[in-house]
Amino acid sequence: MRLPSPGFLLLSLGLAAAVWFSWPKHPLPLPHIDWHGQIRRGDQAAEDVIMRQYTAAGALDLLATAQTAWHDPENHETMLRGITVQRFRANGTMHLQAEHGQMDDRSRLLTLWGHVIASMPPDTRLLTERVHYDPRTGIITTRQAVRLERGANWITGVGLWASVKAEQMNILHDVQGVYAP
Repeated sequence: MRLPSPGFLLLSLGLAAAVWFSWPKHPLPLPHIDWHGQIRRGDQAAEDVIMRQYTAAGALDLLATAQTAWHDPENHETMLRGITVQRFRANGTMHLQAEHGQMDDRSRLLTLWGHVIASMPPDTRLLTERVHYDPRTGIITTRQAVRLERGANWITGVGLWASVKAEQMNILHDVQGVYAP
């Protein structure tokens, strides 16, 4: 059995030390939102994630949950799957759910798509395929076809502007509906 030369061993140990000391010692930056969950891919993907937004008085104002999230720091966005957003109001809670979502880290604008359902008190439901939701202003917008249901009444149209705070909804055009008093 032949052992390597002492020069080769010294060179190998020097290379190993150089790799050890040059390896990054700090974690990757996380998105600037309150995500909690089990980390999967480094520090960028998570399961069972939660985002919270509070009022100035410290009360919980918004709670968003997702089955999975993946943060892309290069594009400043977080991709979400299985997302539910709850907005707490004095007259009841608005629920917004979708199969997929994307949050822009700079503007905090949420884009939701895939069987989007919004439920608002007392018994109003909004159905569409894609919406934009601004958590800061409470504004929901879409250019897609929408269906608004309240009891046996329904309205369909294209495009929507809705304010969760002001409790107003406007279907923008091609409006049709049934109203049964």
